[in-house]
Amino acid sequence: MDEHNQVQFEEDYIKRNNHSITTRPDVSLTESVANAWDAGAHNVEITIPTEYDEYLSVEDDGTGMTYDEFIKRWMTLNYNRLKHQGKDVQFPSSGHTKRIAFGRNGIGRHGMICFSDIYDVETWKNGECNRFTISLDKGVSPFSIIKHEHYKKDGHGTKISARVVRNLPDVDEMSSILSGRFLYDPSFVLKINGNVIDLANHKDIYLKENIVTENKYSLDITVIDSTKTAMKSQQHGIAFWVSGRLVGKPSWTYGNRQFLDGRSRVAKRFTVIVKSDDLANEILPDWTGFIEGPNMTYVYDAVENFVQRFIKDVMSEKREELQKDIIKESYAALDKLPIPAQREVSAFIETVTEANPLVNSDFMKLAIGAIASIQQSTKGEQLLRQLNFMNPEEIDKLTDLLDNWNVDDIMTVMDEIDKRIVVVEAIERLYESKNTDELHTLHPLVLNARWLFGPQYDSPMFTSNKALSTVIKTLFKEDEYDESQLDNPRKRPDIICLKRFSFKAVCTERNDGDIMKPDQVLIIELKRGGFKIEDDEVSQAQRYVRQLKKSSVLHKSAEITAYVVGAEIGDVNQTNNSEFGSTYVVTYGQLVQTAKTKLFNLKENLKEHYDSLGEQSIVEIALSESKQLML
Repeated sequence: MDEHNQVQFEEDYIKRNNHSITTRPDVSLTESVANAWDAGAHNVEITIPTEYDEYLSVEDDGTGMTYDEFIKRWMTLNYNRLKHQGKDVQFPSSGHTKRIAFGRNGIGRHGMICFSDIYDVETWKNGECNRFTISLDKGVSPFSIIKHEHYKKDGHGTKISARVVRNLPDVDEMSSILSGRFLYDPSFVLKINGNVIDLANHKDIYLKENIVTENKYSLDITVIDSTKTAMKSQQHGIAFWVSGRLVGKPSWTYGNRQFLDGRSRVAKRFTVIVKSDDLANEILPDWTGFIEGPNMTYVYDAVENFVQRFIKDVMSEKREELQKDIIKESYAALDKLPIPAQREVSAFIETVTEANPLVNSDFMKLAIGAIASIQQSTKGEQLLRQLNFMNPEEIDKLTDLLDNWNVDDIMTVMDEIDKRIVVVEAIERLYESKNTDELHTLHPLVLNARWLFGPQYDSPMFTSNKALSTVIKTLFKEDEYDESQLDNPRKRPDIICLKRFSFKAVCTERNDGDIMKPDQVLIIELKRGGFKIEDDEVSQAQRYVRQLKKSSVLHKSAEITAYVVGAEIGDVNQTNNSEFGSTYVVTYGQLVQTAKTKLFNLKENLKEHYDSLGEQSIVEIALSESKQLML
């Protein structure tokens, strides 16, 4: 064949197509240990040098390979192990426990390239040993054998080694990582520089449970409390194990799903191990994570529900202790309040800690401080609410209203206006760029600015990116709700909010018989930066409106309003009314402009009134005197 018609490879082909394995020591050594596992090894010895230009090696007592087996398996690009050897591990001798092989596509064997472009493979079987020196290459093959030796050797096994010229591993770090990435097996002993690595030998298990996902995947869940085990746990989060091997690394976040705040005290205490061979086909080729798709969505939903339930049960025992700790940290602010106000704050603390037992104590301290200030100056809150309900054209008619408010009241409102302006300006800077991520950037901004859609929605009663079934059970307090009433209970509206003081509040809800039900609901669907809204986006919001209206959790006369927000509006109706509710299509620009006009006018009028009062704080007086002296 004419060489010009042959497929050609660049010299760095292996590196570019196996980036994680060839650049990260943890992935490289994990793959090497996995190869030893697949070879039926009982013992693996890793030697890691302390300096560059010394040899790193991984040696096992697995089956080893003959010359022909090596050529077929090692020298075949993307060798299909499952096809040629099956999923089960073959052991050097009989009588061993069944193992499921890790390897599938043969990329792990090139792990030594992480440390050098040249590496050695010594493999022996049936009294014959072959030693190969492999080098990266170019042209018709991306790698090649540059040296081969043959000699006699008893036993069986394989040793791969390379002179370390880059990515020198840290011994302690590798010991920690490898101990967390392989399921403990008494017959599988791993040593690093002669020291046996304890492979996840957790003696004190907090909880074990089996759950089945909606797509019928069986998950065996084990919860480990690191405070109760003698083993020092270096990794916390959710650890997915498939066939006894860790997928990726333990984390409380997978994809766009955060199961728990990793900074919280409880997150640093527990590791949740999820074992399932049903996930074998959902794994990325390098085992660093999962393929995103509907199957993993079902898995994440099930695991998230388990974590929430488990954490809530764990923390319920210590909820009173948590509440007392929060109160002690806010003693100075609470002690100044009258008894009725203290009881209001107490109800707030109980509600928050029950709904979120993992609430950050620093956050609660700030929140309680804010509430205490509001309790001491309720007039300021009343002023803000009155101003919020004004239309922009009415703002210049403030004289009569402001005559009843003092400096402290006005300053409270002006501070809040400044905070809102910052949020609005942040949205304005970001929404036009197509690189702006909706979930992680625009979503949190709008979530904390629900007042953009009306002051009644500046409410603590909302959900964010939750399944409809979860919304109904948590936001509407319908624990026993029949999900079959919903067309698609797994759909996730971006934001759903009840009007301020709507839920369970006297005189703000309507009765259906003897049952109090919410009567005003806001749905917000947000699109990423630069996105143009078309019919599909409007239809999705309308479906949410229809499902909530038909769900029986609202008053029969309840008002449901949905907003679809994007950077641009396509050829769609911007106002859509039906028997179920109203759907509006708006741009971020429209929201921003309306809010800025109102906020800046409010601030200007408030400042004018403030200046007219002629009252100054001690700070203002002192600063003014200092300026006079400087002149």
